[in-house]
Amino acid sequence: MGVNVYEMVTDKIIEKLEQGVVPWRKPWVNGGAAVNWKTETAYRGINTMLLEPGEYATFKQIKEAGGKVKKGEQSHLVVF
Repeated sequence: MGVNVYEMVTDKIIEKLEQGVVPWRKPWVNGGAAVNWKTETAYRGINTMLLEPGEYATFKQIKEAGGKVKKGEQSHLVVF
């Protein structure tokens, strides 16, 4: 059985609410937005609730730039 994205998103929203964070608040209220490192494009939609402010890149983007991902780094869910 495949991954249920709806359940993953719901779980993430519940986790943030339990931490006292209201994830649908405007991202600039909390100190910035999540952006793609390579394109410098801000994430939109549900991703504004799922991602903390900061820069994000795909494994492929890092590899193409000549970088490496440190062992133990965590991935984040992004919905397209």
